[in-house]
Amino acid sequence: MNATGRAGRFARWGAAATGGLAALAVLLALLWRESFPPLPSPLTLTVMFPAGSAGRVEPLITTGKREEADFLAVRYIDAETAVLLYDVWGMGGPASARFALKPGTARRLEITLPTLAHVASFRSHEQRPLRVVMDGGVLLEAPVYFHRRKPSEIYFAHNPCGGTLVQPEFGGKIAATDGRALHDGPASFFALASRVGWLLQSRAWLLLGALALSAAAGGVAHVIFARRQRILAWLFAPDPPGLFPAAAPRPSHGWFLASAAASLLVFTAVLTGGTFRVIAPDAFGEQYDWQARSLLQGRLDLPDAARTSESFVFQGRNYLYFGPTPALLRLPFALVEAGFGRLTRLFLVLYFASWLVAAYFVLVHVARLARGPAAWPSAMATVLFVSASGLGSTLLFLASRAYVYHEAIACGAMFALWSTWFTLRWLAAPDRRAWIGALACGVLAVHARPPAGLFALAVLGFGAVLIALRPAGGPSLVRLAGIGTFAALGFLSFNAVSYLKFESFEGAPLRYHVQYDAARLAAMKGSNFHLENLRHNFDGYLWRPDFQFRPTFPYFFQTGHDDDSYAAARIDLDEPTLALPYAMPALCLLALGGIAAALRWPATRVPMIVIALGSTPMALALLAAIAISHRYTGDFCATLVAAGAFGLVSADRGPWRRLVWVGLSAAVALGVLVTLAVTLHFQGEVVWGVPDEFKARYQMLRQAADSALGFGRP
Repeated sequence: MNATGRAGRFARWGAAATGGLAALAVLLALLWRESFPPLPSPLTLTVMFPAGSAGRVEPLITTGKREEADFLAVRYIDAETAVLLYDVWGMGGPASARFALKPGTARRLEITLPTLAHVASFRSHEQRPLRVVMDGGVLLEAPVYFHRRKPSEIYFAHNPCGGTLVQPEFGGKIAATDGRALHDGPASFFALASRVGWLLQSRAWLLLGALALSAAAGGVAHVIFARRQRILAWLFAPDPPGLFPAAAPRPSHGWFLASAAASLLVFTAVLTGGTFRVIAPDAFGEQYDWQARSLLQGRLDLPDAARTSESFVFQGRNYLYFGPTPALLRLPFALVEAGFGRLTRLFLVLYFASWLVAAYFVLVHVARLARGPAAWPSAMATVLFVSASGLGSTLLFLASRAYVYHEAIACGAMFALWSTWFTLRWLAAPDRRAWIGALACGVLAVHARPPAGLFALAVLGFGAVLIALRPAGGPSLVRLAGIGTFAALGFLSFNAVSYLKFESFEGAPLRYHVQYDAARLAAMKGSNFHLENLRHNFDGYLWRPDFQFRPTFPYFFQTGHDDDSYAAARIDLDEPTLALPYAMPALCLLALGGIAAALRWPATRVPMIVIALGSTPMALALLAAIAISHRYTGDFCATLVAAGAFGLVSADRGPWRRLVWVGLSAAVALGVLVTLAVTLHFQGEVVWGVPDEFKARYQMLRQAADSALGFGRP
């Protein structure tokens, strides 16, 4: 074997080793999170109690999770006496006789709890022994109920589960028999060697499975690297001749203007309650005006007059956790002191109009990829796409209420779509500088709505990676590495602004939020994201049918859900959410069409892969977040529109074209009706802060519609 062959073989096995080790590291990290042995029973601890505060209840040992937790706690009677109590969430439990605290004195506790061992299952109404011995005397003994717990769900001197009875922290000290201080999870109790030994002994089959999956990942990496030339040839293949018929250069601007005007008219009518007053005050709509005034003074904090229930207070100063982009756009008004507190509707209308223009530009770009630089999308394609992107998307739902939450999402989505358009143009012509526009719009999107900006900048970053893989030609690797670095720094600028506000790189440190007390923070375990939320949020955003039909206007209603199977999720805000396939059926179908187009249309492969990769970080963030709401589906809109343009153009050909238009027209009409129903009901009966005249008009419309259709009011 010559030197070239040996180098190639070494590279293939190097890729296999890298892929296998990376997979193994991820799997072991996931396995390690729950790799704790059961605690010994009885468990011997040394406890130093503090001086008591009458009525206060502090945790000694907490097991389980919110709403399924058990507590061994101390309740202080006065400064010198207390009782131990065992509390099962929702059921209560026994308490001991009074005992002397002897503050500062080491007390020896021997504890037998049902949940010292891992509890994965139990019989209904099963009881197990509870026994607490203090300094040789039995203090508490009874059969008790209990909950399940995972190996990691046991905490010393700490209550991360919340509830109304037990405080978050124990005021004294707890130590193991060897003197090690115990606080928080079981990692403080178990030494590294004991965890590793238990993992090797009790989870050997899981370790073998991780090794097998890692070997498989290495094999896949080996095959991909060995066939990289074929893969790249497929990825960057030219379009075959005659794939799309030639198109006459007939601009579709008129069709766009007509459909955009209709969408904008409906949006403005809903937003203003039919009054078309776009310059008007709205409750909780002046926050960006306050921020703009502060920016003109060179400050990020807001005056005390701007403090609201959504304020963050750090070192005595008030801050708005929303990004500054909408405030930057208000600077001209702030300079002349015009329109304070009356601009939210106007900016929502402008964002929506700009969103529609960006969607049209994306469609035009994709049509020219298919048919040449002088081509335009067909009239039917233009009308359907603009209608689906506007009236058939969550962007219309944002018209239900003119306030800071909706403005942030609308602004972020708009800039994210413009950034994606710039990136798509750059992918088609990498030697040009369209990436600068993508970067600028992506940064503006980040500072309006971080998930939208994360999508936009990830699309740009992954675009740089894909261009670097091109077999021949294109920008230098140094330039592409610089663009990818700029994209990463653009997103990190969000954390930099957070540091300027809170001296923390955490984007939204809820510990400074005026609404978040210790119990609420404990229930979140100090994080805005949890892997336990993935299934709950995946179902909510992507498939769970949380809707009903009722015989009263608007006939289609969002509903909540009550499902005990999501007990592991740590959700702080769980608002009714209509999953994407039901809320935006046309855009979802078109996006699926874009994925399918990559099989037959080579020009779609790189853009669709970039869009898919770029949407992954955003989707993971939303799926792991502690909050889910229908308005957050707006963060997915730029992804669906960008991918949907490829699906629409790929369908605009062939003998089945008219049939496709019929089906797509039905999907667009359905999406428009569903979005209007959800939007009007939310505005008229759900959301706070809507003017009374809006609600009165909604009730009149509801009565007129029900009377016309002969429905009795429930």
